[in-house]
Amino acid sequence: MPPARTRLAQINLQGYAKIFLEDVCADVIRSAKKMEVQTSGIIRLPTRIQKFGDVLRSPFVHKGAVDQYEIRHHGRLIELYGDGATSADATKVVHFLRYLEHTILPAHQGTARARIMLFSHEKYFRVGTDPEAAGR
Repeated sequence: MPPARTRLAQINLQGYAKIFLEDVCADVIRSAKKMEVQTSGIIRLPTRIQKFGDVLRSPFVHKGAVDQYEIRHHGRLIELYGDGATSADATKVVHFLRYLEHTILPAHQGTARARIMLFSHEKYFRVGTDPEAAGR
């Protein structure tokens, strides 16, 4: 039975141009494979469409001549996996995320936003509480 994979990080990429966004995702997957980081592949998120109202073409007359505009926000999600939050895979993931932040993302201007979330799977307790008492 193979060991259970734990989700260690999540990369959420969003942009306006689908072609550039796919190029960034392919570069991320290729780099992760070279650094021996397990990935989920590219998960395509639903496209958000932001529509703008009618804009008049003429400033004075021809009130029937209007233009309609929309912006499409494309989203992609890539999850990084490993053995656990304290394993050697977690170190690889952190090094890969630093490489991503300093090398891959500045080279590609197609992404409007990149959000990275790290997961540690730790339990947090308030200051002054006893962790053993919280488990009862």
